[in-house]
Amino acid sequence: MDRKRITAKKLRFGLVVAFMISGFLQAQQSFTVEQSLDYAIANNVNVKKAKIDQLKASQKVKETTGIGLPQIDAQGTYNYYLKIPVQLLPAEIAGGTPGDYIPVQFGLKQTASAGLTLRQLLFNGSYLVGLQSAKAYRETSALAEEKTEISVKEGIMMAYAAVIVTDENISTLEENIKVAEKTLHDTRETYKVGLTEEQNVEQLEYSYKNLQTNRDNLKRTRTKLLMTLKYLMGYPLDQDLELATTIDQMVEKNQVLVDQNADLDLSNHIDIRLKNNALRVSELQLRYQKSKSLPSLSGFASTNYNGNSNTFTFFDRNQQWFNTSIVGLQLDIPIFSGLQRHWQTQQAKLDVQKAQLDREDTEKSIKRDYYERSVEYNNAFESYKTAQDLIKLSSNIYRKEQIKFKEGLGSSFDLQNSESQLYNSQSQLYESAINLIQTKVALDKSKGEL
Repeated sequence: MDRKRITAKKLRFGLVVAFMISGFLQAQQSFTVEQSLDYAIANNVNVKKAKIDQLKASQKVKETTGIGLPQIDAQGTYNYYLKIPVQLLPAEIAGGTPGDYIPVQFGLKQTASAGLTLRQLLFNGSYLVGLQSAKAYRETSALAEEKTEISVKEGIMMAYAAVIVTDENISTLEENIKVAEKTLHDTRETYKVGLTEEQNVEQLEYSYKNLQTNRDNLKRTRTKLLMTLKYLMGYPLDQDLELATTIDQMVEKNQVLVDQNADLDLSNHIDIRLKNNALRVSELQLRYQKSKSLPSLSGFASTNYNGNSNTFTFFDRNQQWFNTSIVGLQLDIPIFSGLQRHWQTQQAKLDVQKAQLDREDTEKSIKRDYYERSVEYNNAFESYKTAQDLIKLSSNIYRKEQIKFKEGLGSSFDLQNSESQLYNSQSQLYESAINLIQTKVALDKSKGEL
């Protein structure tokens, strides 16, 4: 009895856990706009590659720093002379005839040596500038990653808005289809008893089928748009994805007219920071070319052991090893390079001028783009407000035409016209809604606030 009770408890507990896990998985498949952006920053392939580039840039800085650290090398050689080198000595040192030479072999059949060499850069202007350039390169990679994230955010917000607007449009079409279906059914019944013309039935049937086709096309379009959103997010393409933010919530955040004459702060704009960094890189390149004319000083120390033998005895305890050690400094002074350094420096100065002009042009371009985007947004805002009013008017007209048609006071032609007017105003509302959202996204990007 106790075992059955325990088993039942375990079963209930297992079911609870299963439902919790199932609910968790379902919750994970539903994303708000903000959650979609966060997910994309962690999973989008372009963002991942930008993070890898930034990591490589950080490692490049460490690599460049290593040039100024002590460099230690070990050497080892082993030689076996098939023929020992012969040297010629004056014969007179051995009592021979002056002018003659005695062939003498110096050394043994086998030699071995092992040593260590330490080098330390003490001063090098190019190294110091190169270190700063490596750090600037790292900053460029960080800015490139940030710009990539901004582009991904822009794409996701555009795609997200397109999907939820399409969802809303499909939902409205479903309601229109229900209304059209009921009207068609009632008209058919009326036709059967001879109280209306067959043309009225055909006209309503035409409208009904057209609505169904539009709905089916939108559903296929929705699948395509959702696939685009999944790809941008880095979300598995074969898994379901639900969108939690509604069209009303997105539109509500984007209904404020923009003052086109307001001052625009560009100090934190990603494009300006990229151009500032590019200018800094050009200036460092100029300094690097100038630093090539500076002397370079380095120190070194080495120690070396040499052994000689006619047989291989280098691992014997009684093998003799002779040590040579040395410390020193090396000073390299550039004197004349055939004017190469001069012309390289002149080219670097021109690159700095180009970077300055590029920055100035980018600032003007951003201000022009901001003005254009603000005009487009304000137009979209007014169009959306107008579309909302047109929905109310067309809905009232359609409702009145329905009443007149049912009472036999109106024709199917008038009903279809009012119906088409309503459907067009609905379509216009959805187009203006997505245009409002997308122009606001573009406006925020132009301000550097995305």
